[in-house]
Amino acid sequence: MFATMTTSTRTAAPSDPVSRRTSTRSPHRRSTPLLDELDREWIRLDRRPSTWRVIRSWTEQGALTLPAPVADLDELVALTQPTSGERPTHDEILRDLVGLASIDAIAGRIVLQRILPGVISGARRWMSRDRATDPIDVAIGAAWLAIRGFDLERRHCAVAPALVADSLWIGFRRDARRKADQELSMASDVLSTHPAPDRRLDPTTAIAGTLRAAHRAGVPATDLELVRHLVRTGSPSVTATERGVSPRTIRNHRDTATARIRSALGADWSDWADPLTVVT
Repeated sequence: MFATMTTSTRTAAPSDPVSRRTSTRSPHRRSTPLLDELDREWIRLDRRPSTWRVIRSWTEQGALTLPAPVADLDELVALTQPTSGERPTHDEILRDLVGLASIDAIAGRIVLQRILPGVISGARRWMSRDRATDPIDVAIGAAWLAIRGFDLERRHCAVAPALVADSLWIGFRRDARRKADQELSMASDVLSTHPAPDRRLDPTTAIAGTLRAAHRAGVPATDLELVRHLVRTGSPSVTATERGVSPRTIRNHRDTATARIRSALGADWSDWADPLTVVT
């Protein structure tokens, strides 16, 4: 049914590619040469018969499940947007596409189109006159790496915000963190000559920043509330008493919540105080 209806609906497509505007581009969006090329590429990809042969093969083989036929690529992207929850859900469709992206560039391009608005918005944080390369272009390149490296087995969070967060991490923060973690050579008396300032990290601020980032990455609210409860009580036993369960249950739920938070934020996450902002 998908193949038949898709083919029939596409025969009436306008011949002028300029008239086919993508739904993901805002008329007020600041553009770059790379974004302009991506827009042109998206139109060409949509009009190419080989693209739709590939998509039909995914549905026929069961690698991609759609709730209804689509007339163009914009409609396919729209199916990955939050909906009322009908099956398959928008996140399940996006997960299918991310899985296909590891073996097919067309799937990766569709996923990129889905997260492009969030990636562009997030990249604006790094706008600076001193940059030789536009941060939006950097973020788009990083998004390809994030899509290809997304671990569907480990990451059970909402896919789109997690991919946006991964893209911004790879594009702007990962290399800086690695440089900061590198050992620096120094004179043997440097510590006594220039003692480190007496500073203490605020653990409350640190955990609050991490929980905000985890919420944006799709970690269930029940997991985050348990962590907040543990922070308030300072003890699994006290939390268990207040919730009317055993301490073992609280510890098990705590470990599960912690694992989900680490999975959602990625293997490279180590700055528990980072006020990460993700826009989708």
